Amino acid sequence: MKINELSLVYFSPTGTTRKVMMETARSIHLKSISYDLTIHKEKKPSLQFKHNDFVLFGIPVYGGRVPKTFLEYFETLKGDNTPAALIATYGCREYEDALLELKNEVELRGFKVIGAGAFPVQHSIIRQIGLSRPNKEDMKIIADFGIQLNRKLHQTENFDAVSIQVPGNSPYKKYGSVPLVPKVDLSLCTECKVCAKTCPTDAISMDNPKKTDKKKCISCMKCVYSCKQKARYVSKMKLNIAQKKLLKICKNNKEAEIFI
Repeated sequence: MKINELSLVYFSPTGTTRKVMMETARSIHLKSISYDLTIHKEKKPSLQFKHNDFVLFGIPVYGGRVPKTFLEYFETLKGDNTPAALIATYGCREYEDALLELKNEVELRGFKVIGAGAFPVQHSIIRQIGLSRPNKEDMKIIADFGIQLNRKLHQTENFDAVSIQVPGNSPYKKYGSVPLVPKVDLSLCTECKVCAKTCPTDAISMDNPKKTDKKKCISCMKCVYSCKQKARYVSKMKLNIAQKKLLKICKNNKEAEIFI
């Protein structure tokens, strides 16, 4: 089957999922175009793909699920029995139902999943967990995932018989409460509005960037990492509580899982 181009559709507040996506794409011999859904967009982009396109979807796992914010963009998503592959990154705990949910969501919209991968990475909140991951060895595995996808794309005439199974439960795990909402140090905030411009959920007002809508915040930490003044931070007390809990259940030696 002759494939037209590779499209990368991803959500990556801290840049880690994007890094994994790009490393995978480097091994796929196709012209590529990116759809970064990390920055909030009032007008949803048209995500419509042809039968001979190939789409790589990438998400970080939040509480064992696909981020709700990412799924909001699926209102415009449509495929035509379009081959697709999935990437889920997670902070060395578990990815639980995220891959299965993502697979079901894209297949409902006209895509044929031909491969999937779950990759352990550095935790976005407790940075000691999975420190420096993806590391060199991880990147080799990620690149090999791309090589396997490339081989499959160029050696398979028809994907109708392809059936990829991924772990997960249905009904999916319930979304939990938002663990940590970043605070603002008023003495450091210059109201530059970078946090408001880059927030993927529109939780920070452009009119008053010192305030965060707790109902919209998903604890993605984008505002914390994008603030050059270091005005945005997470409560040390809550961070310590989260750290003690997560250090017991997360494992730094988690290995990637590939389904192809």
